[in-house]
Amino acid sequence: MGRGIAIIGAGPAGLAALKAAQEEGLEAVAFEARTECGGLWSPDDGLVWRSLKTNLSRYTCGFSDHPHDPDSGLFPSAARMAAYLHGYARAHDLTGRIRHGHRVVAVTRAGAGWRLIADAGGRMVEYLADGVIVASGVFAQAALPPGVTVAADGHISHAASYRGPEGFAGRRVVVVGGAFSGADIAAEISGCAADTVMLIRRPAWYVPRLVPVPQAMMNHTNPAQPPPRLPPPRLPMDLVVNARAEAARVRGLSPAVIAAERHAWLRDIVGDQGLLHPLLQVPDDGRLAPMVISDAVPDAIRSGRLRVMTAAQFDARRMVLHDGRHDLPVDDVIYATGYAPRLEMLPADIRAAVGYDPDDRLQPVLLAQTVFPDGISGVAFVGMYRGPYFGVMELQARWAAGVLSGRLPAPDRPAMERAMAVERAIRDQRPRPQFPHADYPDMCDALAARLDVMPDLEQTTALGRFLWQGPVLPAHYRLRGAHARPAGARAVIAEVAALFGHDLSPQPVDPSSSAQQRSL
Repeated sequence: MGRGIAIIGAGPAGLAALKAAQEEGLEAVAFEARTECGGLWSPDDGLVWRSLKTNLSRYTCGFSDHPHDPDSGLFPSAARMAAYLHGYARAHDLTGRIRHGHRVVAVTRAGAGWRLIADAGGRMVEYLADGVIVASGVFAQAALPPGVTVAADGHISHAASYRGPEGFAGRRVVVVGGAFSGADIAAEISGCAADTVMLIRRPAWYVPRLVPVPQAMMNHTNPAQPPPRLPPPRLPMDLVVNARAEAARVRGLSPAVIAAERHAWLRDIVGDQGLLHPLLQVPDDGRLAPMVISDAVPDAIRSGRLRVMTAAQFDARRMVLHDGRHDLPVDDVIYATGYAPRLEMLPADIRAAVGYDPDDRLQPVLLAQTVFPDGISGVAFVGMYRGPYFGVMELQARWAAGVLSGRLPAPDRPAMERAMAVERAIRDQRPRPQFPHADYPDMCDALAARLDVMPDLEQTTALGRFLWQGPVLPAHYRLRGAHARPAGARAVIAEVAALFGHDLSPQPVDPSSSAQQRSL
């Protein structure tokens, strides 16, 4: 069997795993049920609709050593993302290592290794491997509420099958869910439907893609002078909120203080949402309200095209709100109720080891730093993570491949116990947060520390200062260490730095001043 690695899935996580295995000198093959790579970004049988654009910038929705084409815009379209992933596979010679149309249906032990059984269009294919990387991700299957099934005539569907608004012209449509996909789908349909209702359980902040940049992130030529009294520039949300300096600042604050600060900041950006709709009034109650990046929803509500209501019950083709005051006729119901992983192909002992619960939308599996199962060797997971995922899953893939190749050590027992305690605490947290690992800078840096690819954060250089003050980018983790690509990484970082007014040419500063900043 040599040193072969089998990878389940050829979406973004699977491609990252295939590339990482190749870097480690491993023979690897990826099994993909679809006819092309790209996973959820596949235009024909993925989970995207034609008008979709990323809600995070191209600098975050991309791999560390494969930048997007500049003409993709700040927020690439679904078609651009699919093309990007195909280009990534070609550029790194991955296409010949993908077995398309192969759905893995069973994984069993085979001596010291593993046997995979894949359904290749009705023909069963067996593959033996030393190790397995599960890269099928958290978007493997549509999640519907208990008792709900999709209808053959399309009257009841899931957002996974939505491609555009054309079939809903003149109809009465209810979209269940007001998070990322539900919000944008409801807003788009409201442009042609006779009536569009978006059902929500609780208010969320609806924030535009571009938000004001805090003055602390901008570069000022003379730090002794107050910042200029100019309107702050607007940049993508992911470039504004994911800075190491800000993450370090809030780490010692109480959850109530963090919630109050974020409430005030978001209210400054979007205003009083209660004036937009009473059900969107976000209470300042010490809890972190969900945040949804959507440019379209506020305008759709303000224009009257989109109505917002609370959770409802359905009876055939009528909708009855819990307060009993409405009994509305409905033509179509779209459930934008999220997605779940699919791990039924794994043996029972692995599913038990990871505490697999497909109904747990926050934390469906328990893995050490979202990669390794407790007590199971030769298996790793990539992409079991919800958040700004390209940078995280690439680091996950590099760590998994490094351990499976033998170059890096697996987590020892104390480290595994600490990591699993963190994951169990996340699952048990009440009230449940919007995302399981909300500290994106720390998440990335913790994985990078395992790989010994952390960038130098010494602030005696312009680069070091921006690495600390600016956003965390996947390119940070190609500056040094194994498989570094420093020239390309610096070019991407410099491009982002210029958006904040930072010049990354060498400009030494007083070391004592730098040390003081690092201590804050």
